[in-house]
Amino acid sequence: MEWLRRMKLKRALFAIAFLNITIALILSLLAIWGCAELRSYFATEGIGIIMDAQSEQVTVRQIQEGSAGEETAAEILSVVQILLPIVIYICALFLSASLFYRLKLRDPIEALTKGADRIIDNDLDFEMAAGSEDELGQLCTAFETMRKTLLANNRELWRQAEERRRLNAAFAHDLRNPVTVLKGSVKLAKNSVAGMMADARQGEQRKQLAEHLQRIEDYTDRIEQYVETMSSIQKLEQIEINKEPAAWDSLVIELENMIRFMGADSQKEICFQPSQAAERVAGDILLDKSIFFQVAENLVANAMRFAAHKIMVQCAVTDENLSFTVSDDGCGFPEKLLQNGIQPFQKGTEETGHFGMGLYLCELLCKKHGGTLSIQNKPSMQGTTTTQNNQTVQKSISGATVCAVIKIQPILRDF
Repeated sequence: MEWLRRMKLKRALFAIAFLNITIALILSLLAIWGCAELRSYFATEGIGIIMDAQSEQVTVRQIQEGSAGEETAAEILSVVQILLPIVIYICALFLSASLFYRLKLRDPIEALTKGADRIIDNDLDFEMAAGSEDELGQLCTAFETMRKTLLANNRELWRQAEERRRLNAAFAHDLRNPVTVLKGSVKLAKNSVAGMMADARQGEQRKQLAEHLQRIEDYTDRIEQYVETMSSIQKLEQIEINKEPAAWDSLVIELENMIRFMGADSQKEICFQPSQAAERVAGDILLDKSIFFQVAENLVANAMRFAAHKIMVQCAVTDENLSFTVSDDGCGFPEKLLQNGIQPFQKGTEETGHFGMGLYLCELLCKKHGGTLSIQNKPSMQGTTTTQNNQTVQKSISGATVCAVIKIQPILRDF
């Protein structure tokens, strides 16, 4: 049957059907001939004499005589002679279908089904043989090619994930030591300030120094939290949101201080405009401050990189949402970024010091907090004036605007 296995499906079906029909035709002819022979065997022949009294003629004829059982058998053979060819052709059809399925369909279908089940179970460590050169064999070959491609892609993803895990571990290990030293130095400096003798002239300086040390300690604790987070999780999707009550007034003050110190060494103007949330939320709000400040810091840092002169920061709160909007007067987002959306490792410039993960991380953190992140280009209100060939040209600038929205829950105070 190897010649049938090498045939295409259509030719194999025609060959099996033709072979079985031919065999059925031969068997039907043999059945009809056999039944006729058996009928002649059961019929008994004899000689009889018939006399005509008027003409006095004698006629000799051959007559058949037989028992009742023989006559019944002859009638049954007549019926069998008709029905047996029909039964033979029906059996030939069933045999054709069975042979075609067993020789051409059963093995490839079982192999494809088992292969699909193993892929569903994330098991790619197997090999699928074609078994034939027909259409199903070609399908098995294509399936095997797909399996090899999936296996290669998964191995590459596993390799990248392992490299990221080692990178995170190395980053956390290298950063933990200087953070520990910094925290110890801050504590020693605070103890030194507390042990200084009271002096009216130095009181204000000690107060400012204590504030600076407290701020350094706070940011050191935040860096330590980031390090611990990078050390404990394998992927960003595992970040858990820990919402805690926060007063709007203190949140605005922390935001303003963060923005002011981030732009202290920059020549760019940063304007912070918080909304009057006291009329809308009569109490604290429930949010994860660590996530919110991480998003805010990333957005402000991006704006400082691309802004020409001015950065506008707005923060507003409603009954369910807290929005943080950052606008700059820079060159705006590339059209490719606006069309494709925010994706990892997609950079707006060719800077080697950045990996194009800032906006992607911010979007992921906003989604984890039940919010969204949107980007757009907005023409700035002012333009730049350039001189070309002794002519003044007014050139407009498209500024970038990023709006981060996270879900909050107001906590009403009891008066």
